[in-house]
Amino acid sequence: MSRIRHIVAAAALVAAAGPSVGAQALADRVSSAPDGRVQFNFAARPGICGNGRTYIQTGPNSYSGTFYGNFSDGVRAEPCVPGPVRVVIDRADKMPLSVQAYVGPADSSLRGVTDLGHVRAQDAADYLLSLAAKVDGRAGREAIFPAILADSANTAPALVTIAKNTSLPRETRRSALSYMGRSTDGLQAIPSSVTEPILAIARDETDNQSVRQQALSVLGRLDHGAGIPPLVQLSQQTQSNWLAKEAMQTLARSGDPRARQYLRTAVRRTDLPDEVLTVALRSLGQEYATAQDAALLRELYPTLKTDRSREAVFSALAEMGGSENTKWLVNLAQNGNEPIQTRRRAIDAASRAGAPITDLVKLYDTTTDPSMKETLIGLYIRNGEKPAIDKLLSIVKGEESLSVRRHAISQLSRSEDPRVKQALQDIVTR
Repeated sequence: MSRIRHIVAAAALVAAAGPSVGAQALADRVSSAPDGRVQFNFAARPGICGNGRTYIQTGPNSYSGTFYGNFSDGVRAEPCVPGPVRVVIDRADKMPLSVQAYVGPADSSLRGVTDLGHVRAQDAADYLLSLAAKVDGRAGREAIFPAILADSANTAPALVTIAKNTSLPRETRRSALSYMGRSTDGLQAIPSSVTEPILAIARDETDNQSVRQQALSVLGRLDHGAGIPPLVQLSQQTQSNWLAKEAMQTLARSGDPRARQYLRTAVRRTDLPDEVLTVALRSLGQEYATAQDAALLRELYPTLKTDRSREAVFSALAEMGGSENTKWLVNLAQNGNEPIQTRRRAIDAASRAGAPITDLVKLYDTTTDPSMKETLIGLYIRNGEKPAIDKLLSIVKGEESLSVRRHAISQLSRSEDPRVKQALQDIVTR
């Protein structure tokens, strides 16, 4: 039987049988210990190390990050020692108050701790996840992290159970979801016993939206791009604009080539709800954007029908920057056939995209519209470079529109530039 089939079978067995015998025995030992702190240790997954006190390193290719805890400069030089994982549970009246995890050498400064010694990794993981499934508050949430560090432990079934339990605190469920991807480390394919519950949570309109967003995020980070096809399907469904939009946003954060190609195809569609189209357009300017994506956005702009979708193009191009994008935005701002609000937004986007201040200064003399001039004055103030200040001073001295001059003076009055202060003083003393 393949390892994937073992995981699916194990999920059914755990669901039917509940906590394992070993986990129950560990629970009994913890419960029987004197009140206060109790600890035990177990084998860690390969690549897990720490300094035994302040930080844990889970490896450069870990699912949810490299370091946990405090990794300040003061401890950076300390060796990162491979496992075991040591769990310290603080209790009052036998109830867990906190669950702390450490990896590496034991901390000799700890006093008053009942040490249960070494336990099987699977038993430890089962016990910790049973805590997460029944203990409210921080302690339940904290119990999840050390469980996923356990060597060769099958944690997927228990994490699924926690994630699906709507009676548990929201953050506990979100934490379980965030670690479900790691529960399949090393597999060549992600089993449906993991992906299907995540999808079910994402689709459930009666569930908490924050938890559903976490489910979508996990799909976007599953190994081998296993969550990309389901996300594409969710973004195409028409029953819920919210779900389609959130799925599209998750695809936008993925570097998977399939996700990028889907986004490029999606922005050309004419049947997408405007809210979803807007997300797709804006996403093309994010982390994985290319020059071809920018060219596609500039090509599509004249075909867009709503202010929201056009603003998404401005936002994407502003985030990408580059000379081709700034040139296009500046040209649009100069186009007298465009609505004045469009031209003002193009000016702002050009500035955010990094258009040279000299180009933005030249724009002032090409317009007669007071609102355009006031927009440019605001950009010059924020820029603060010499060409911008020089232009502002020339506006104060020579602008024919009294309202525009007053606006420039008002904006300049906040400047600490000595030349500006002197120029304003000269105006006052005339």
